[in-house]
Amino acid sequence: MRIKVDDKIKVSNGLEGTIYNISIALDYHDKKAEYGIEVQTYDTELDYIGTVSYEDESKRLHWTYFNQILSVIPKEDIK
Repeated sequence: MRIKVDDKIKVSNGLEGTIYNISIALDYHDKKAEYGIEVQTYDTELDYIGTVSYEDESKRLHWTYFNQILSVIPKEDIK
């Protein structure tokens, strides 16, 4: 699935939120992609290691691994 900054996601922990950062790891041992690169869009089918930072409706900040994203609601479909 393709994800982009500003897309809304549903995550395996039951939370939903809006993506504000996508980070891809450049080193296998950097599982959280803390030292990786930031991108505006990413296709999870590429199967890279990385994380998405997102904000829930209460403005709380969270992060999740790519493989924990269950679904995406593209920004243009959010009403």
